[in-house]
Parts: sequence; C-alpha cells; structure tokens
Amino acid sequence: MNAKERMEAAINLKPVDMVPNAPFTEAPVCSYYGSTFRDALLEGPQILKAHMKSLEEFKFDWVMLGMGYIGGIIPEAFDCKVSFPEDVFPIIEKTSVFSMEDVERMAKKDMFTKRMENFLEGIRLLKKELKDEVPIACEYISPFTIATRLRGTNEIMMDMYDNPELVHDLQEVIVPLDIAMGKALIDAGVDYIFYGADMECPVLLSPKHYKEFVHEPTSKVCNELARLGAKVLPHMCGDIVKTGIVDMLLEMDIHGIMPGNLTQEKVLDIRELKEKVKERICIFDNINPNGPLLIGTPEEVTKETLEHLEKVNGMSGYIFSTAGTSSPFTPKENYLAMDREVINFPWKQDKIDYK
Repeated sequence: MNAKERMEAAINLKPVDMVPNAPFTEAPVCSYYGSTFRDALLEGPQILKAHMKSLEEFKFDWVMLGMGYIGGIIPEAFDCKVSFPEDVFPIIEKTSVFSMEDVERMAKKDMFTKRMENFLEGIRLLKKELKDEVPIACEYISPFTIATRLRGTNEIMMDMYDNPELVHDLQEVIVPLDIAMGKALIDAGVDYIFYGADMECPVLLSPKHYKEFVHEPTSKVCNELARLGAKVLPHMCGDIVKTGIVDMLLEMDIHGIMPGNLTQEKVLDIRELKEKVKERICIFDNINPNGPLLIGTPEEVTKETLEHLEKVNGMSGYIFSTAGTSSPFTPKENYLAMDREVINFPWKQDKIDYK
C-alpha cells in the first residue's frame, strides 16, 4: 500500500498493511526544514520544499498544513490585525467585530487575499509533486471558531448570554464564506479537511451551548465540504464521550474523529471512544504533544508510543496521531523516535472486535 491507499483503508475501516502514521506534523516540519518557520507555513514554494524534504526522512502517511491558514490568513482576510513573526505562529493583535454593523460588513468580504493565494499555491505544488500517492490534509475552523477570532474569545463567551443574536448572525454570515474557502482547498488538492474545534470543545462549552450555538452552522459547513469531495475530520479536546458531544459530531457527514487533550497532561483514552462509536467511524490516536514528545527523551517517547500502539493493536479504523498541534520546538530526535516506532510496529489487523 502507498500512503494514500493506507489512509483510505483505515478511514473505511478496512485492513491495512501497517499502522497509518498521521501526526500533526506541520509545525515540526516547518521548523526542521523551512528556510524560516513563517515562510514554510505560508509561502507556496517554501511549503513545498519543507514538506517534500520531511518525507525523505520521516514516513508520514499524509502532508499536513493549515496553522498559518487558520491562525493568520483567515483572520487577516476578515480585517483582524495580524502579525506574522518569523519563528512562531501568527498572532492576532486586534479583532475586527465590535458591533452588528461589523457583522454586516463581514458578509461582503473577499477572502481570497494575496496571502491566501500564496498558501493555495503551496497546496497545488504539493499535489503535483506527490503524484496522488500521499494525501494532503489541511486544518480548518468552524464558523464558531472563526467568530471567536474576529470578536475575541472572552467577548463571544459573554455574548452567548448577553447578545446571543450577534453570535448567531455572525456565524450565519461566516457559513458561506467558510464553505467557499473549503472549496478552494479542495480544488487546490486537499484530501482531508480536519477542523480544529478549539473554541467549541467541552473544555470551554457545555453540550447545551454547543447544541444551541455551534452544531447547526458547523453541520452546514462540514456536510457541504463532504458533498464537495473532502473527507472531514473533526478534532476536539475535552471529554467528548462523557459530555455526549461525540453523538452530535456523528450527526454530521464526517469520516473520522480526532480526540485531543483532556488537560495539558492527560489525553482521552481512545478505547473509550472506540467503545462508543464501535464500527461506525475511524478514530485517530492522541499522543500528548505536550508530554515526552516535547519535553522528554527519545527513550521516553519510544515508551509512550509503544504503550499507545499496544493498547489498540488490531483495532479497525485506527490511525496513529498526536492529540493536537506539535510544538515547533519539539526536538527532532523525539519526532524521529515516535516515527520509527510507528512504522516498525507489528500490526495485527482485526484482533479486537468492537461490533
């Protein structure tokens, strides 16, 4: 199997020849191989150079992009003041929505800025070079998360109580623009759209508020992107099983679930998630990117990686991954240790029956 075949098999809960290896690779790749971290996040030729170089040394089953896109390109296109430092992720310095008049103004925005086009060029260059053998994944954000970028997280959280109309209206304006941006990603060559539900996870929102404010607009976007041909993968921190959020995720046309951290130190046990979803959908593993991978030794990373793999050996619809974005300061020797254990692990397909 090549990487694309392996990922598609796992997504469809079919046997694979080895563990599909799809961690959140972008930040380490840009740090290890970019001319600068910023350029490898944002600039077409530099995106191509960094990710192709990474595939010479690592055995990833996807190329993963999008942190500069969701953290800088999208907010800037919506009139936020954004800085783009050379060695870290973009920083939103000033939000852009302060009133209902601003909401109306957002509806007229042209999202396809020069920075957006440079990013899309990187995807097109990668698609051509990868020859459809390695899939491309791009991080994406829901209308609610975009709203928090434009309005401010604290302000949106207060608005849900004091000005709920603004929260609903702002997302209603964002939905068609979010779909248009997703379509552009698909047209450029993105296979997997994983939306990082960082602002609507149960660490921040109750299931009641998720259903009231998030579920409908997010479903509209995810379902349309799936209809357009993308495989949609929600990534969400917090206990999505006990809170019941996973049931609402499964109402959407999604193709996998990417669980994240419960706390800075602890991740969701994906065996709990598998018991819940059984054979309905693929699930991604969640090695803690803030643990040994970032602050430990290669030996500690090897131990943790093997512990994760041994817990799930034989699980259908399983893809190895991290619980979220890996730091650009992750030691390369640690990432190599994780990669080595995954690609050499003796996988026993269909040993565990969850039917």
